[in-house]
Amino acid sequence: MRIIREPVAYFSKKDDNKILKVIYDKYTVPKSISINYYRIPNYMNLFTKTACELSMDAFEDLVSGAVDLYVQYVAGAEARKRQQQEAQ
Repeated sequence: MRIIREPVAYFSKKDDNKILKVIYDKYTVPKSISINYYRIPNYMNLFTKTACELSMDAFEDLVSGAVDLYVQYVAGAEARKRQQQEAQ
C-alpha cells in the first residue's frame, strides 16, 4: 500500500443522491473536511460575449490544476515511451 499524502474527496452518485466520499490511509486521517462547491458554469467560449462567472481565486485553482494534470500526463507518456524503447 502507498501512503496517501493528501486525502482525496469526490462525489459519487447513489440513486438520485450525491454522496461525498473521502479516500485516506491510516497515516493521513482527516480531522475535518471543508467543502467549496462551485456549480457548473454556463457555457462560454472565446467567441461569445458571456462573462466568466468564476471568481479569480477559482480561475487560478482551475488553471494551475489543469496545468499540473497536463505536466503529469506528459511526464507519464514520456516515461512509458522510454520503457517501450528499452524493452525493444
